[in-house]
Amino acid sequence: MDDSVYEERKTPGGYLVKVRLSKMTYVVFTDLGPEVPKGSKNNSIVVLVPKVGFFGEDFDLSHFHSGELSFVNVKAGKMVIPYQHGFSNEIKTIFLGTGSQSDALPVIIYHYRNKEELMNAWESGEQVQYLVVDEEIPRSEMVTFKIRYPSLNILVIKKKINTAAAESLAATGSKEDKGIVDYEKVRATDVTKNQNLNMFSENPVFLARIHLRAMDLDKVKQLLLDFHLSSQDVSFIRTFLDVMIRNEYQKEELEAAKEKLKAMNEAFRLAVLILEFKVEEFERELDRIFSADISSMIYALLAKEQESATDIEKEIVLWEWKLRSKALVLISS
Repeated sequence: MDDSVYEERKTPGGYLVKVRLSKMTYVVFTDLGPEVPKGSKNNSIVVLVPKVGFFGEDFDLSHFHSGELSFVNVKAGKMVIPYQHGFSNEIKTIFLGTGSQSDALPVIIYHYRNKEELMNAWESGEQVQYLVVDEEIPRSEMVTFKIRYPSLNILVIKKKINTAAAESLAATGSKEDKGIVDYEKVRATDVTKNQNLNMFSENPVFLARIHLRAMDLDKVKQLLLDFHLSSQDVSFIRTFLDVMIRNEYQKEELEAAKEKLKAMNEAFRLAVLILEFKVEEFERELDRIFSADISSMIYALLAKEQESATDIEKEIVLWEWKLRSKALVLISS
């Protein structure tokens, strides 16, 4: 698309909204010049046109042309997106913050009737920032979406206000948001039991947080093997472990697991040395005797790193470390 092609819209309130169609960004012009929206990063006047997807058969969005640029009203700085749901003729609304003074702004609406449509659209580059879902959609699917697409904001249409909704309402202080729950405020561990989410995730740090809350320590260990973790990823995971080990609120389940958490934290500390290939430091560590649990974790990581090594000298060093760690497993067993 020609980079110079724009669509302009004069709003009822006298604002001029200019949309750059090639990049799907817009600028609001006031009588004083271009507007800098509240909360804008680096005080930028350029705003990305929000893309909002509705997931489920029961939504009626026939008043929008799916995937096309539309303009909606803005009330008190919030974009007002109308929809119908179920068999009701009632027009309901979703409110999205904008930071703008304009009384109308652009948006792109999509409607995905099933999971396949959503995933195909995402993989083809049609990536929405917000996904509105019916509360009857299985929560396991919502968690899968959130983990597979970390940048996605999921809003759940609630028929009844529950505890999570009340917390969201208290956080926003907005009566207009009644019935909408930000899925970020729903505890992930409530809906991820008995699932191997490692297979779906692109965000191992987020997964570590889920597994640690569920006290599923084996799945945390498995992250070292299921992902090519960076040393920074491992350091982030260690911050979660440190908090659990300190156990400031003296939770019984954390106290009971303290030694296992300490062992895992130590293994992850050593993993950082391996991933950063700090030869002298790690070889000093190998002169100590690790527990069988720590040694087995380190051995598995070394085996994985050796297989993926592209430098022959590094591969040889990793092979030697692997042999020494295997000996430590035997000694400590």
